[in-house]
Amino acid sequence: MSGRDYSAVREIKARLNLADMARRYMDLRQVSGRWKGLCPFHQEKTPSFSINEQEGFYYCFGCHASGDLIDFYCRINGLEFREAIQQLAEEAGVELTEYKPDPKVQQERDLRRQCLRMYDIARGHFRNCLRGAGGQACRAYIAGRSMAPEVVENFELGWAPDEWQSLGDALQQEGFSPAQGVASGLLSRNDRGRIYDRFRGRLIFPIKDLSGQVIAFGGRIIVKDEAKEQAKYINSSDTPIYKKGEHLYGLFQARRAISAQKRALLTEGYMDVLTLHQYGYENACGVLGTALTPEQVKRLGGFCSSIDLIFDGDEAGRKAALKSCEMILGRGMQCRVVLMPDGEDVDSLLQEQGTEAFEQLLQTAPDGVEYCIDAVSRYAPRDVLDWVKRFLESLVQPELQSFYISRLAGGLGLDEAVLRNSAVPPRKAPQTRYGMENGPGWHAGERSRTTGGPNGPSGRPSAQGQAARPFGKKGGDGYMGKSGKTGRTSMPQPPVAKPSLAVPLEETVLLFLVRYPHHLVVLEEHGGRELLQSPWAERLWEAVVEHGTGDVVTYLSGKEREFWIRHRVVNSVPAEKEQEELRDVCAFLDKNRRQQQGQSLVAAMRHVRQGGEPDADMELLRVLNESLGRSNGEY
Repeated sequence: MSGRDYSAVREIKARLNLADMARRYMDLRQVSGRWKGLCPFHQEKTPSFSINEQEGFYYCFGCHASGDLIDFYCRINGLEFREAIQQLAEEAGVELTEYKPDPKVQQERDLRRQCLRMYDIARGHFRNCLRGAGGQACRAYIAGRSMAPEVVENFELGWAPDEWQSLGDALQQEGFSPAQGVASGLLSRNDRGRIYDRFRGRLIFPIKDLSGQVIAFGGRIIVKDEAKEQAKYINSSDTPIYKKGEHLYGLFQARRAISAQKRALLTEGYMDVLTLHQYGYENACGVLGTALTPEQVKRLGGFCSSIDLIFDGDEAGRKAALKSCEMILGRGMQCRVVLMPDGEDVDSLLQEQGTEAFEQLLQTAPDGVEYCIDAVSRYAPRDVLDWVKRFLESLVQPELQSFYISRLAGGLGLDEAVLRNSAVPPRKAPQTRYGMENGPGWHAGERSRTTGGPNGPSGRPSAQGQAARPFGKKGGDGYMGKSGKTGRTSMPQPPVAKPSLAVPLEETVLLFLVRYPHHLVVLEEHGGRELLQSPWAERLWEAVVEHGTGDVVTYLSGKEREFWIRHRVVNSVPAEKEQEELRDVCAFLDKNRRQQQGQSLVAAMRHVRQGGEPDADMELLRVLNESLGRSNGEY
């Protein structure tokens, strides 16, 4: 898909229904022709989330979230536009031509589908093994850990028998060869070429992506065999469908709670995540056998703006907490650092002391900046400066430098002015699409809005150009002097600023435009464009001019996009009211234009009088009388 070709996006939206998509994540009921439900993006008791299925838009009256199917999928799954388009295109069967430059593309896609199928088979196999006679020891272990049955069911825990070919045989029964099992990471091959199950004799934790598909597994031994060298946990290796530094355990189950609470609990172990959910902390998820990565922080940032980090209180835990804080703060998010008491982890603390003890830790936890200051203040002075410089340079939005400099300078005893002068100047923020960072080939293309003179985009008169014509006549000819054909006295053109209007006047015109975009020409003829004051309002108008009414929202962003969607979703105007509203808005525009013309003429007359030109003065009076004498009913 090229940068200016949105045919694939339109095709996805034509094949997938927004209401059907939303029902995967929330309950909806139909009210007055709209689908309504509890908003998945904030906590509420009364439904304020509304879907206009015909238009393909959603809007929340509570948190003002709005958008189309792609916006919804991005936000509910914490994805960027590019990632969402790829996933939705695959689901809808839409080809993205940008991703077919060579024959390997289809091969990679087929391999991915093959892996997903094998992991789904493995998920079912492990669950059946846990329920069967061979899973008795694992079931006893789960009961001994006081794990609730609903948690076991929700996270689909399983059991890998202590056998060499158990899963391999299950895959072969479904038509997959041992070599395919090795390629998927479910089976392993030793130096002698023997193929065997990767997970054996372990409690199995399925790892899901944000669409609920199993993409990897974690395994924990339940009985330590002293005769064998066994790691307590093993995890899937990287495969065509899984990169361990990009995913989080339990995020699929926690995503709704995180979105609603705008806060995530992030811990290290599988068991800690399960225990937190069991004790009501349904916004908990965990890293997968590695240190926290920028990709994981970015993924969480799609759901919330605050993260509570839970680490062991030893030296290793403290160092890991510092690095994690740096990444989270660097993205402009908030965090707190919860260090567990010696000898305790989340599971043991909650099981033995309950939620009161854990809540106390949460309430007394320092925020991320405070924690960093405390940790870095123990460094040598030059190391303190190096850390501050490195941290400020790492900010994803360098405009945040000013926010952090004050706190860091005060907390670390540095001179704020010197620190500001030595800070790296902020870079220009990247252009965004759907509120997310873009890669090339996924945006509508920029349209210049600098006028460079009286004409703006598309060769149309700009706001500045229109304001410079106080009589509403192009070029002002007829008033330009004795050298012209009219023979009228020349007069100097005073700089007339665009009149300052109340916001409701501007939005009155735009509201009619959004309801009835096919009347754009009528609004133009009656001076609707002249009322626009705000840059966002002008962008909305120009988008309708350039792209028509069919898919104009594709080319909108920011406030203009929210305005368009809100009034297309919320305002349902009976068809018989259209002509009545058209007459009203035209009368409103004509009256406003006459008032502005009169004000401009009076200002121009004052300007001419100062120049001492009586002929021009008389001409202005004649035009003023004509302007003010027009019938209010003509439009």
